[in-house]
Parts: sequence; C-alpha cells; structure tokens
Amino acid sequence: MKHILTLAACVLAFHASAQLLEQAPRKATQQELETSRLLGLEEIARAEASGLRGGGSTVFFYEDFSNGFAGNNGFGQLTVEDSSPDNTIWQYVDEIGDGYFQDATASGVQPPAGEFSTNIGALNSATSENGWMVFDCDYYNTPIATGVEDTEGFLYLPTLDMTELESVVITWDQYLRYCCYPFIPIFVEVSTDGGENWTSFEAGGSFIPSANSASANPLVTSLDISCAAAGQSAVEIRFAYRQSPVVGQGYSHYYWGIDDITIEANPVANSLELVQLTNGDVYFIFEYRVTPLDQAIPEADGGLLAGVLFRNGGYADQENCVITVEVLDDAGNVLSTTETDPFTAPSFANNDNCPANPQDTLYIATGWEPEAVGDYVLRASMSSDSIADAGMLEMDIEYTECEFGHDNPATLDVELGPRFDDENEYYEPTGYGNRFTFHNEGTTVYGLAVAFGPSLSSGIDFELRWIDQDPEVGISNSPYQFAEYVTDEDWASTPDNPVYYPLAFEDEIEVGVDGINSPGFYAGAVITDFEWDEQQLTVLGNGNSDTDNSTLIYQQAGSGEFVWFASQTATPAVRLITCPVVSVDVLGAYNGVHLQNNYPNPTAGETRFTFQADWGGDFMIELRDLQGRLVDMIDLGARPAGEHTVVYDATPLADGMYTFSLVTNDVRVTKKMRVQH
Repeated sequence: MKHILTLAACVLAFHASAQLLEQAPRKATQQELETSRLLGLEEIARAEASGLRGGGSTVFFYEDFSNGFAGNNGFGQLTVEDSSPDNTIWQYVDEIGDGYFQDATASGVQPPAGEFSTNIGALNSATSENGWMVFDCDYYNTPIATGVEDTEGFLYLPTLDMTELESVVITWDQYLRYCCYPFIPIFVEVSTDGGENWTSFEAGGSFIPSANSASANPLVTSLDISCAAAGQSAVEIRFAYRQSPVVGQGYSHYYWGIDDITIEANPVANSLELVQLTNGDVYFIFEYRVTPLDQAIPEADGGLLAGVLFRNGGYADQENCVITVEVLDDAGNVLSTTETDPFTAPSFANNDNCPANPQDTLYIATGWEPEAVGDYVLRASMSSDSIADAGMLEMDIEYTECEFGHDNPATLDVELGPRFDDENEYYEPTGYGNRFTFHNEGTTVYGLAVAFGPSLSSGIDFELRWIDQDPEVGISNSPYQFAEYVTDEDWASTPDNPVYYPLAFEDEIEVGVDGINSPGFYAGAVITDFEWDEQQLTVLGNGNSDTDNSTLIYQQAGSGEFVWFASQTATPAVRLITCPVVSVDVLGAYNGVHLQNNYPNPTAGETRFTFQADWGGDFMIELRDLQGRLVDMIDLGARPAGEHTVVYDATPLADGMYTFSLVTNDVRVTKKMRVQH
C-alpha cells in the first residue's frame, strides 16, 4: 500500500550506556562491532583498490555490464528481482545513458531520473561508457504526489563454483544516496544452499551512513566474503537493496549505481594496516579534539583513552601483533608510551564471526593525564611477526581552559545549511549541534562558541539550546534550556578564517556524569525552530568526519515533524564553553523589547508576564510546550510604549516546562516557564 511521505525521514541513533575505562587494552565487543558503522574512511577503499585489483592476482569473475542483463562474465546472465509489480526498479544504463528494464523495454529516461535525483549524473566507474546498473527507486516513486512505496530489490550474479578458492574478495564501483533513515540499506549477500539462507555483508564501504547524503562517485568498495563463500561449490551472490533490519521500513528514494564487479582470491597473504585513531571510545561515548582541562581523564581512571582501529587485509592470520600509543607535546617530545601485549589479528577467512567486521578495535588506557593546557599529538603504530611496520597514525588534540569540541578548525571544509523549498521559495527550519558527556563531576556550562558560515543571513531569529537527553523519549522530546538571539552579518566567517562567536545561555547550567541518562548525554546546538524563512542559518563543519555519532542536525522526518537526528557525515563547528562568557547581545536588545521572567516561576496558578517596549504596537503572548505545540495565545491588542504586566492563569496547564513568547511585528522574545501544581 502506498503512503504519502516527506523526504529526509530520520531515526535517532543513541549511544548505549557508558563503557567504564579499563587500565588494560579492551577489545571491542562483537555487539559493538555489529552495531558500529564502517569507520575506515577513504583509506580503506584506496588500499583495497590497490591491493585487490592487481598485484598479480588471478581474477575469478569480472562483469562490466557491457552486455546488459545478458552478462559479459563467462558464467551466465544476470537476473533482478524487486518490489515493483514488473521488476522495473532495476535498470541497465547503456553507453549513451539510456535506461532499460530486464525485459529489454526502454524506460524512456536516463537514470537516475526521479524527482529528487534528476541531473545527478552517471556513475563515474572505470567502464561506465559501456554500461552499468542502477536501482532507481526514486524514479519508480515519481511522481511523489501520487504516493510512494518502500522499495527492495536484488541483482543476482550467476551461480559460481568456488571450490578452489581459499579466500574470496569482491570489489566493485558504486555510488549511492538513500532515504529515509541513517541505517544503510545496501548489502552483498551470499547463499550456498540454493537461496534458502543468506549471509549479509554491509556494502557501504567507506561511506559514513547518513540519510539523504550522496556518496563519493565512484565509491570503490571491497568486501572479503571468504567466511561465507570460500571453498563452496554453488555460491549465489546478490547485491541487495532492502529495508534496514533496524527500522524495517522507510527506504523509498534516490539511487544505487553498480559497475565493474570483480571476484578474486585474495592475492595478499600478509597485510596489516591502521585504519583510524580516536581520542576516546567512539562506540559508547564520544571522542573530542578539544577538551577542557577539568574534563581530562585522571591518571587514576586510566588517563587518556586511545581507540586504535586496525585491519588484517590478507588471507593469513597476523601473529604477535603489538600496538604502541604515544603522547607528544607540541615540540615533539614523547610524554607517554603505552604498548599492548602481543595478540593475534585473524584474517577474514579465519574469523570466528561471519560476516567479519571490516576492522577490529583496541581501546588502550595510556595512564597519561595533561598537566597544563596546550597542543598535543596522539600517535599510534603497529607491527606483527610478518609485518614490521603497519603504519602510523597521528591526531592533533588540544586541552583548553574552557572549550569542549569535536571539530577541527584547520579542516573546516563544508558549510552546513538548511534545505531550500523550491516550490515555496523558502528555507526550512534547521539546527546544528554536537553531543557531549562528562567524565568528571563539578562542571558548569555557560554557552556555546559557534563558527557561522559565509552564507549566513543577517537578522535571523534563532535559539541556543542545551539539551539534557532523556533516552526514554529521545533527543527531540528531551528537556532543554535556551536563549534567543538574532544573527548579525558580521558573524559570517570562512573556512580559511573561522571565527567562533561566543553565545551565552540565559543562566549557567550545572551538569553531571549522570544527568537523566547514565552517563549524562547532553547536546548543545543552534536552531531556527517553528519558522520558514527566506534567509538561512549556516554553520561551518568538517566533512566526512562524524564517526562517533556526536553530530545532531534538525530536519524534517517522514511524519512531517522536524526532529533532531544523528548519524551524519559532518561535524558542526559548535563548541561548548565551560567558563563565564561575555556573549554577544541577546535578541531583545536589537529590537527595543525586553521580556522579563514570569513571576512566580514555577507557578501552580496565577503568574505575571512583564515586558518593556520602546515603542507602541500590537502585542500577543504565545505559550508552547517543549515540542513547539501552541498551547495558548493571549491577544493583548494595541499597547503604548512602556512597561506592561499581564496576569495569566496557568491552572489548566499540565505540570511541565513551557515557553512563552512576546510577539509583535517581526519581533519574538521567548522565556521559559515551569508549571508545578
């Protein structure tokens, strides 16, 4: 059954409870690995492409789609199956870009060709000029005005005899974009029992899963499927686009292009590489590039925690692996060295888990605690019996007096902005922020420091929010404190010269390691809520960087509501300030209107709203709950300049937190009110 859907649906990805730091290295649990996203970034694809597409290996199977569905692989034809009545979501794209269905009927378009994918361009694969395949679910669901369907589909390779292969690696070119949840919907699946059972391998490669975000074009992707396929006599392989097992529905739009499929035995016996270095536990908590000194992990609790992600890309187990982690000062002096005990890194074919995770992780408690603010370098190296040097990774970190952040000002390469509605010609509400946890008690937060983008419009009403995440209701429905501001054209900055503007909360806020959740998960963000505007709020960010799920973006869900969701591919330049801050002026100072806090607050019945206006006009007061729903409206009519007081009976309101806004002309000033009977 079709349903009307708004694009950019999302789901919130929450962290599990806190992982206690250990004095010895900790190996990531299988649950962590299964629920984690691929963290290898572009380095994995480059290494796999160079190591698996050449090097003297013998290619077992190759398909470039130059013969369409008939196949050009020497084994047999290709077949497709999808959720459309006539299998018309999959299309073969010929050398001039025209699309054809499996029955050789021309689609009449050049895929991807839907309302939201039109003009995106072809897959830039190595042999795209002689044809490629696309799952064009966007085109199938066009026009969206008639309703859309969630889509699934499979591209089957011919059955293959892999009895002689001790290892099996499949490599292909692809590009993708999907809607409407962050969990990736594409897989390579293997069956050896005639299709009764399938082993699924997530097929996103180095793409950091994110709804509505386009991947690289091409995205070279490799998977070692040895655990399911090696040594088997009747192997079925399919490229599967299906509803995510996490949410079960909601995947309806955009595209998935595929070309140049290569299957071969792994030609490399010994391969070991470092994939990523993190400052903290990216699976359960967050990592930080900038940390206030009072939130440094004490030596007694294990000190700085380094996460080292590594990958055995060969077909032989790597014995006696050792990882060394060092901390250096800005002059290059080594301040701390920690070395793991020897361990074994199994190959994919010998891994106890199938599918095996693309990389493994060790968390290493260094025991190091900074003594002073400053710039430092976190460094990791690795070796094994067979490989003396598996590479080195470094990460610049900073300890400050009172800034807490995930972003790196040296690599701010994206500008995060709202979606533009072409039909109505306005920008949608939007917001950007980061999530935080606190290891040490006794911290007070005072505001946020934000690097706004060069396209920032002047005169936009926005809120500064501090959210105390409640796992029972989700981030969008969690309680928050806020302050109102209006943008100024002087705040706009560029990636080459970012300026972090300090914005203060109305009141200082004490936070803890527990909060509502345990440990406390908080979020700081800027947001244009309840408003559709011809102007835009933008923030600078680091692209392809959010591997710890700390980023929040405020967008429209499939229900039509605007909500916060995580699992993004960029990190906003939004930092937390943990010391008193001299802020830019608040919104009321720009507009000649000052709204006082209501009194009494909390209230169980009558309360008073008092405001001062420098000029006369028509005024009203709006009351909303924390989800932005209008609860009550008081039309005050025409009022002269001066001070005014309004008595309001809050008795009918349920207990909880509310906002009340004084509205006049283009001015809106908002405060918080608690009802407690």
